[in-house]
Amino acid sequence: MYKISVNERFLTIGKGKRKQAINLPYESLETLRYALDILYHTQVKSVHIFTDEKKKVWKKLKKIATPVYAAGGLVKKNNDNYLFIKRNGLWDLPKGHVEKNETFKKAAVREVEEECSLSNVKLKKYITTTYHVYISEKKYYLKIVKWYNMEYKGKEKPKPQKNEGIEKAQWFTMKKIPMLMKKTYINIKELVTTNVLDES
Repeated sequence: MYKISVNERFLTIGKGKRKQAINLPYESLETLRYALDILYHTQVKSVHIFTDEKKKVWKKLKKIATPVYAAGGLVKKNNDNYLFIKRNGLWDLPKGHVEKNETFKKAAVREVEEECSLSNVKLKKYITTTYHVYISEKKYYLKIVKWYNMEYKGKEKPKPQKNEGIEKAQWFTMKKIPMLMKKTYINIKELVTTNVLDES
């Protein structure tokens, strides 16, 4: 099943119907447009498009929403500290666009180091990929972000990359992370809950 955040709600694509969601059978591109319209212009929290050909429908979504590729990191220090940034008043994990001829792994490390002014951040294992549809200049875009576990053993204090609109770059202990999750994005909340809070 594909799970895409849209306007801080979820669009899912997969087999069968889902409980607690508006269920739409996939018929054409208009089904996808309608689903996005519901999530942007109503109070509905979840729309599910059911189909036996989810990969085909996923490719159709990319025709409506232009793919944008990015990578980021869940950075750990001293077993109990995690790196977060604050941008637009919300807590987030460091991430950024993958440049031409750059791998996701290299982009993830580069973006973490640039956004937080750190060096020698070590790449660990791949975690997951998140999907997010947003609107810019009246067009839909699909942000595809690959996330990686990372480790930092240095002594540099993180500094926010102000020219990227980052207000803060800071380490937080496990105990304080639930407080941050009250002011974050739905994708980040799910990623951190699954890979940090539920692991403790």
